Amino acid sequence: MKRFVRTQQKKEFTTGAVIITVLCFFVVLAGFLYAVGEVEQGSRQRQEEALQNAVNRDITICYAQEGRYPEDLKYLEDNYGLTWDKKEFSVKYQVVGANIRPYVTVIPLGNSGTGFSGFHWGTE
Repeated sequence: MKRFVRTQQKKEFTTGAVIITVLCFFVVLAGFLYAVGEVEQGSRQRQEEALQNAVNRDITICYAQEGRYPEDLKYLEDNYGLTWDKKEFSVKYQVVGANIRPYVTVIPLGNSGTGFSGFHWGTE
């Protein structure tokens, strides 16, 4: 009749099982942080491309409407609504001549590729 009676067995956590569990946790955490960094880097590259396209589009629209290229970026900001995060990107605008398309370069600033761009050590 003992076959129908359950006896409670104590399950003890061995040191090896705890170490394996902790290691698995840290491996999963590291993988997650790596994935977040990759997603953020891809997002940042898309933002850079979008800003480059927006500046070029506004330059083209300005030339089509006014028959001249804008003298500086401030003109595009004031008259064509160009905006960007100046903490994340710098835009270099070089006028070559009155009727020659200006050179535009978008330069990423800040903590590119470090992950968690909203998190900063210390105070700013």
